[in-house]
Amino acid sequence: MLVTALAAAPRLILFALQGGALASPPMDQELYLRMAGSLSEGRGLSFDEGSALLKAENTDQDNPLRDWASDRDFVFGIAPTGAPTATIEPGYPVLLAAAFSLSGPTTGAVFMVNLLAQVLGAWAVYLLASGFSGRKAGLASAACYSVYPYFVFYTSAAMTEAVHVAMIPVILLATLRSERGGAAPLFAGAATGLLFLVRSTALFLLPLQIIHEAAGRRWRGALLVTAGFAAMAAPWVVRNRIEMGSPVLLPTKGSLNLWMRNNPEALELEGIRIPESIMEGISRTDLLDYPGFEPDQGELERSDELAERSAGFIAANPLLFAWLSARRLIEYLSPLPSGRGGGLAAIAAGFGMYLPLAALSIAGVARNRRNRGIVLAASVFVLYAGIHALAHGGLRYRLPADTVLMVLAPAAFPPARRRSE
Repeated sequence: MLVTALAAAPRLILFALQGGALASPPMDQELYLRMAGSLSEGRGLSFDEGSALLKAENTDQDNPLRDWASDRDFVFGIAPTGAPTATIEPGYPVLLAAAFSLSGPTTGAVFMVNLLAQVLGAWAVYLLASGFSGRKAGLASAACYSVYPYFVFYTSAAMTEAVHVAMIPVILLATLRSERGGAAPLFAGAATGLLFLVRSTALFLLPLQIIHEAAGRRWRGALLVTAGFAAMAAPWVVRNRIEMGSPVLLPTKGSLNLWMRNNPEALELEGIRIPESIMEGISRTDLLDYPGFEPDQGELERSDELAERSAGFIAANPLLFAWLSARRLIEYLSPLPSGRGGGLAAIAAGFGMYLPLAALSIAGVARNRRNRGIVLAASVFVLYAGIHALAHGGLRYRLPADTVLMVLAPAAFPPARRRSE
């Protein structure tokens, strides 16, 4: 009850202060809401014409992304409106649609989905830290999770962050408890599969879980973890085979992300300027031109062509890719957002919480480096850092891994001596 109250109180206060409105800036919230609305109205996972219009209206004529954002018949330039799509993960729109079916399409429904996820995450953080460092440490970690400004903020946003943040400690807890055998590994894999349907980044957690099981020579457990993940992901893959004509596993929008995140002209919109010494050596700039798709090309063909161009440009410019990866890693680990927004709350979160937690976590891992649970938790943070250095820079993508620091930080201190009875 205490952990629930700790997690719920600041989020309810924020939602009340916002007058029941969703967080601002809007970001991609409307796209998730429109997708949830499409599900609620029986149209399945598809975008309406308004989704493409929204992107077109928000992209000015001088924007280098205009080529893909201006086509009102396609969302992201690849997904035809009114047709089944696999551009984004289905999990979060499905959760929102389920909430809408109970209360209607209200901001309160969005908030309740996020709030329940965050409370679940707080419980998992409490149990993990308690298992590593004792009950008092568990309560301290849960309190830290509950008041972390970014976690509180995203609870009022129609974005995947609130669920993503919450599911990382849940997956860690389930993976550690899989050591008990029985059906526990199956649930651990299913937890990762559930997060995969919300954020495809979770796919890379599965090998960590399998390695953790194999390290303890629990071969049956490794198979069950894989089976649990496959059981959760199967409906998405089967749906894509039926609706899209191919058993797509990863969202097709990934190709657009790959193209944008390594395109100097697109990066300049975010204030990222490539050094002249690197710009002078860039080759195959023709691959940066957005493809002139034929009207009859479908989503999968468009995504594949864009992915091929992106991979070709990266292969032709390894120095640029290395520089961007290093920059993204720095932005990922930075205590402040890359845009330096957020004001006092960002400064408090970055320098008052994140940096101390990171320092204590490093000490905790060094002190308990033979503890496989501690090593597993630390590996998740390192894994996320590596993935996003190659793909997405910025603090926003680190937030789910910040839960790991809250679990590891108490391990820096020696365990309290037990009183003799």
